[in-house]
Amino acid sequence: MSDGLPVLWQYSFSNYNEKARWALDFKGVPHRRRSLMPGWPRSLWMSRGDRTLPVVDLDGRRVMDSTRIIAALEQRFPEPALYPQEAEERRRALELEDFFDEHTGHDMRRVGFWEARGDLPYALRFMTTDQPRIAAAVARVGLRATFPLVWRYMSARYAFDEEAVARSRETLQRGLDRIEAERDGGDYLVGQSFTVADLTAAALLYPLVWPPEFPYGLPESPRWDFMEPIRGHPALDWIGETWRRHRGSSAAV
Repeated sequence: MSDGLPVLWQYSFSNYNEKARWALDFKGVPHRRRSLMPGWPRSLWMSRGDRTLPVVDLDGRRVMDSTRIIAALEQRFPEPALYPQEAEERRRALELEDFFDEHTGHDMRRVGFWEARGDLPYALRFMTTDQPRIAAAVARVGLRATFPLVWRYMSARYAFDEEAVARSRETLQRGLDRIEAERDGGDYLVGQSFTVADLTAAALLYPLVWPPEFPYGLPESPRWDFMEPIRGHPALDWIGETWRRHRGSSAAV
């Protein structure tokens, strides 16, 4: 469809894809969404090599990686801004975006899929979020048949093994601690308004709170044993409140 609107290529359930999707919605950018299935030919092609989703087609160019997507949106649609105007606050916001990208987002994905691997029917429901009913049913059959292959691919690409998962659990705890240290009792991680830092932390850690504001119908919240030591962490309340206050409605058309 060549109507000039940006197109978001996404896994609807993914935390990094939610980061880009939230930015589009926050800025009120009309766009189209194309939800792909993991392991299917188009998604494998778009994720080949070091490429990954989300991808946004914007003004005739293809932008990959959620951080680059937000940077492109800030340039093309500067208001409402996600980057603070004041130089030091902007530096801190971008530093925190990078921190949560590298030290919580990947770890959340690793821990979540490691936990879900023991309940394949649940994992399949999760990965077919946003797919039409018949397409989802067909996809679940296909994913069930190819799951060993898909798991080997994901394990090789994202280091899904017991030792890496144990480190990621510790990293998630430190990420929650960083939220509390940065906001210091306030509503925001940087300054007095919502920035890319808040969006990144809340989007990438959404599986820890399973927010009702998530834009697609997720299956019921999973019961993860690793959550027990952090269930009362105050940063979880902050994540939930950030979703309630700032997620807003979809700008997809």
